[in-house]
Amino acid sequence: RLLYIVWNNIFLRNEIHKHILKFIEHSVVELNESSYDQFKDKSYITSLEWRGDTLPDKNEFPPFLTNLYLYSFNKMLTPTTLPNTITTLSLGLYFKQVVQPGTLPNSLTTLTFGHYFNQVILPGTLPNSLTTLIFSYCFNQVILRGTLPNSLTTLTFGDEFDQVVLRGTLPNSLTTLSFGHYFNQVVPPGTLPNSLTTLTFGNEFNKVVQPGTLPNSLTTLTFGRNFNQVILPGTLPNSLTTLTFGNDFNQVILPGTLPNSLTTLIFGYCFNQVVPPGTLPNSLTTLTFGRNFNQVVLPGTLPNSLTTLTFGDKFDQVVKPCTLPNSPKTLTFDNEFNKVVQPGTLPNSLTTLTFGRYFNQVVLPGTLPNSLTTLKFGTCFDQIVLPGTLPNSLTTLTFGVVPPGTLPNSLTTLTFGRYFNQVVPPGTLPNSLTTLTFGYYFNQVILPGTLPNSLTTLTFGFEFNQVVLRGTLPNSLTTLTFGYYFNQVILPGTLPNSLTTLTFGFKFNQVVLPGTLPNSLTALTFGECFDQVGDIPSSVQKLEFGAHFNQPLSEGFIPSSVETLVFG
Repeated sequence: RLLYIVWNNIFLRNEIHKHILKFIEHSVVELNESSYDQFKDKSYITSLEWRGDTLPDKNEFPPFLTNLYLYSFNKMLTPTTLPNTITTLSLGLYFKQVVQPGTLPNSLTTLTFGHYFNQVILPGTLPNSLTTLIFSYCFNQVILRGTLPNSLTTLTFGDEFDQVVLRGTLPNSLTTLSFGHYFNQVVPPGTLPNSLTTLTFGNEFNKVVQPGTLPNSLTTLTFGRNFNQVILPGTLPNSLTTLTFGNDFNQVILPGTLPNSLTTLIFGYCFNQVVPPGTLPNSLTTLTFGRNFNQVVLPGTLPNSLTTLTFGDKFDQVVKPCTLPNSPKTLTFDNEFNKVVQPGTLPNSLTTLTFGRYFNQVVLPGTLPNSLTTLKFGTCFDQIVLPGTLPNSLTTLTFGVVPPGTLPNSLTTLTFGRYFNQVVPPGTLPNSLTTLTFGYYFNQVILPGTLPNSLTTLTFGFEFNQVVLRGTLPNSLTTLTFGYYFNQVILPGTLPNSLTTLTFGFKFNQVVLPGTLPNSLTALTFGECFDQVGDIPSSVQKLEFGAHFNQPLSEGFIPSSVETLVFG
């Protein structure tokens, strides 16, 4: 009730609002010694970026300061240096001083050391409030037992760190541990605490991980670029859900190695080993193969739990019927894949299918499942798609040649590939289509009756430069975008009265005749080359001219409806 009474007092409400706006305005401020003395609203600062080597007195810091960034500071900290309000402290690039016990405030939760810091941290230095500790590039000191507080949850080492981590060093509160680029030390069993959930090794790490090393709490494990060691059964804990291998990993994975808890498995660039049936656990939902993988996938290899499957750049093997389980929803083939996909190969669970750049095979009717909603062909696809090939479930399609009767009436989004440059006959595009995008090289006349009355968004690509005939653009169209080379006169009556957003590309530089732009238009953008006087309707609210526009702005040229005006 007291809050209600205060809020209904207009004076108090205005005062509260004024102070809130001040806090928002000064939430992050960058100052140095001279500008700080002149700054009037210090009490509203919550984040301070300090540029200088001399700090204010401890009691002269803003009273509500929580975040302090000392970019060029490099002096010894004392118990009277830092205010007790800060929760986040970043010691910048040049800070290289020993941090003495008792100098960091007990309010601190996040501490970041800068690039050049490389000092031993003594036990008792870090406050018990600290939850996040980040070392930067140069730090390479042994962490003594008792140094890291029991409050710490996140620890990140920089690139140079390459020290043995002693047992008992890492606190039982730690959940996230990241090693930097050069770390390459054996991690003995018992070193990592049972609280750890996320572990990341840097690029140079390439040591055997012994069974019993990884705690049963671990859910996410990432190996870096150089790791290429056999992982024995029993090494990975049953808690693990996400496993990522780096570029160099190319070892056989034995059955029983991957735990039944695993849901996401990502192989790197070099992996190219046969995966025998029974290797992948039934819990796996996401599987990604790297660039070099090009092995036959045997029936029974992929578990029925799999929902997302991605093959890498080099994969070009026939996928036989019964190879893919009935569970995948998303299947991606990369650039090199160019094999015929036989009817019965793709499961009825599939909703998204992507073929890579070089795929150019006939897709027979009955090949694509009725569950498919999104289909993408690569830039080289140039096959005729026979009527009945595309399922009625399809809503989004990206590809090339399209004869009439091919596209299903369910389709709402159609994107043509980079090289598509064919005439689109009337009757080709279904009445369900709302979004149509032509690719880079498309440059054909579009005849009246080609575009369906359902279309709301039309985008032309880089090369398009054809006259748009009257009656071509449907009355449903709201957004029209022309590409780089379009530079044709648009006659009055060409643009429909439904159009709200019109964008011209770089080359457009034609006079806009009276009556050309419809009164429905609210956003109008001209490209870099436009330098003409035209007739702009009074409905336009956002108007943008390019860098070459240099016409006198006569009275009435810019309508009073314009709220945003931009000159390039």
